[in-house]
Amino acid sequence: MDDYVNVGRWFSILHRRSQLFVVEACQKLHLTFSEYIMLIRIYDHEGAKQDELANMLYLDKAVVTRTVNLLQEKGFIYREVDAADRRIKHIYLTDFGRQQHQFLRNIIQGWVDYLVRDMNEEEVQTMFHGFNQLVQRACHADLVKLARKLPSGGNVHEKL
Repeated sequence: MDDYVNVGRWFSILHRRSQLFVVEACQKLHLTFSEYIMLIRIYDHEGAKQDELANMLYLDKAVVTRTVNLLQEKGFIYREVDAADRRIKHIYLTDFGRQQHQFLRNIIQGWVDYLVRDMNEEEVQTMFHGFNQLVQRACHADLVKLARKLPSGGNVHEKL
């Protein structure tokens, strides 16, 4: 049982330490962790709509709106109204935002390189594959249904 508790704790520690590292590395650009993550997603999906970004990042639309507003105020992005539907706005990088791309990519690459530096290539690939499987399963889980099916012992035995 302690192993399951430890796994949750390990994910929490890894997430929190990663946030702290990214914020420290982004100090000169005055970016928060949320802004950093949003920018990385925009680099990969320039022209996306805000609701698409919310879906990609599993975030509430209000959080995305707030983060996009801050990134726009800081000069990283701009919004462009959709030609067919004026209610829709697409998100694009400014020249300044585009110039930060490699620096921001290097931040997460440096952190991951540090974390896996004593692992061999096979261990790294196994870990990446495992994390990807966990994320895919978590993203497709019906959280409400899954939580309601937990027996008093805490294990979900039936396939959902």
